[in-house]
Order: sequence, then C-alpha cells, then structure tokens
Amino acid sequence: MFTNIKKINGKYVIEKRRYGQTINYGTFNTKEEALEQKKLLMKYNWIKNKSTGYDKEEHFPRYCIRQDHHGKYLVKNRENGKTYGSYKSKKYANIIRRILPFYRDDVKIELIEQIAIKEFYKYITYDHLEGYYRFRYENMTIMTNKSLTTLLEERDLYIKSGADEELMCEITEIYRYKEDKLPPFPHRENISYEEKLKNKYSLRKQIRSKRLKIGSYQTYDLALLVKDYLAKHNWKKSDVEYIKDITSEIQNRDKNIIKKENKYYIQHIINKKRHYYGSYKNIHIARYVRDKLKENNWNKKDLKRYEKEYDYCNKSQYYYDHTDIFTTA
Repeated sequence: MFTNIKKINGKYVIEKRRYGQTINYGTFNTKEEALEQKKLLMKYNWIKNKSTGYDKEEHFPRYCIRQDHHGKYLVKNRENGKTYGSYKSKKYANIIRRILPFYRDDVKIELIEQIAIKEFYKYITYDHLEGYYRFRYENMTIMTNKSLTTLLEERDLYIKSGADEELMCEITEIYRYKEDKLPPFPHRENISYEEKLKNKYSLRKQIRSKRLKIGSYQTYDLALLVKDYLAKHNWKKSDVEYIKDITSEIQNRDKNIIKKENKYYIQHIINKKRHYYGSYKNIHIARYVRDKLKENNWNKKDLKRYEKEYDYCNKSQYYYDHTDIFTTA
C-alpha cells in the first residue's frame, strides 16, 4: 500500500521511478493524503497534468503520433512541435510516446529508444541453443515459439486475459504484429532479429561515430560466427569490408542444398523443372559437389568423379571454400 511513499521529517513524499527517471510527485501532510494522490496518479499512468492536480508549470509535455508520407511514424511534442523518429512500427512509436513525457525537457532519445525496445519485447527472450523464443512470466515459461510475431501476440493475449483460458478464447481484439514492422530484437553480441528480412539476423557494430551494418544472415549461429571472426580481428576496417563484400555469398552458401532427415540433397531447377543430383552424409561433400556442378553447367555425368575427388582431397572431411572464414583446420 505504501510503495512509492516514504516518510521524511514527519511528512509523506511520493516518489516513483519510471523508465529510468525518478520523479518526485510532492510532499503531503498525512499518509491518507499521500495515498489518495497515489491512487489518482496510478489512474492517469503517473503523469503530472491537470487531471492529477498539478500546476501548469509542472505538467508533463504531451505527445502524439503522426504518420509521414513514407508511411512511417513520428512522435510529436504537441507544445513545441519537435518530432522524434521516424519509426516503422506504430506500436513501437506509441511506446516511445508513452515514455517521452517522463523525460520532460531532458530528452535522451537514443536511451528512450533502447528502453522502448525492451518494453516492446517485455517477457520475451531468445534461446540461442534451441533456436526459439520464450515467453516467461512470473518466473514461469508460458510458451515457446520459433515465430517472434506469434509469440508476441500470445504474450499480449495471455496478459490481457489474466491467464484465464476461457477469456483468452473470447478476446478478439489484439495487436497484429504480423502486420507490423518489428524493431530489431535485442539479441546479444551486436546481433538483432528483424522479422521482415529474408535473412533475419542482422549484425551491426558501432565503430567510432558510425553505426555500421555488416550484413544479415539466415541463422543466429551464422551471424555469431561472423561477429566472432571480426571481434578476433579487432574489427579492423579491411576485415569488416571483406565480410561486407562476401556477405551475399555467405548468405547463399547452401544454395541448392536441402536437408531431409540426416542427409543433404543437391537440387537445381532447369526450365522450371527440379533436378536432383544425389544425397550426401554431410554438408561439406554436398557443398563441394554442388560447386563442381555449378562450374560445369550442372552436368550430371561427372558426379561420381566429384565425389571421389572430395574423398581423395579432403581427408579431414571438411570442405573449405572462400566464404568459410570461421573454422581452422
């Protein structure tokens, strides 16, 4: 009951920490007065304004959302017209709009954007070993899913219903994340998840004053390998540029190779018809044979020769190509 209320010199002070800011909401003669004011503040989301009984000079600035001609969202200060953004996600922009008033005239927008990302993905973490997202609430894992958008919707539904399964079935109005452009998921090690990208794991690095995008990769593990390689080389400019140059080749490293059960199959489409070129026990021989086939216009007649070449030349059973910068013999 008395959370955010403390007694100082015989009076009662209301203080609340919101989004990294400690706000003083005034001093009251009695605890009853302080409790009444606290209830009012809670009703209005801890905003100082006319409704919560504060003088005009104490009112928090008000913000609104505006859409620009590119379809992105700006957060605008209604008093002075200053804008922040633009942002691709309307929900993300709305979270920033909610946070900004607590910073009053001392807006640190980069910090606010980071806080907003944490708020956007609240209760959701990523399991790097298993490769899925986890919704964890009140010290319990509620659900896991490989789709971030699906898990976000399930999280909102769960919290909105108060974990009541019957009520969850009745709720029809929830935010549809699949229709949104999500902000980057805060993975560790400079890696972010971007749902709308084909290669969803983006690697970025702050180098001096520039925020540099290195590349986007199909899996978290691959992005982490690239990151570790660059970190090992101290993010030297020449190495960064090299990785940027070969990123598209890294992305396509397993093109024409599919995995079914425990085997790797080479396939290629010619004149809209899918052709198969054999199956292999490991990815390395499949890559080697695939590359040889590409060099020779996908001619099947020398398939066995390529397989024998691999066995003869690759005693370590590991095939290196020029994009394979991550493993040493």
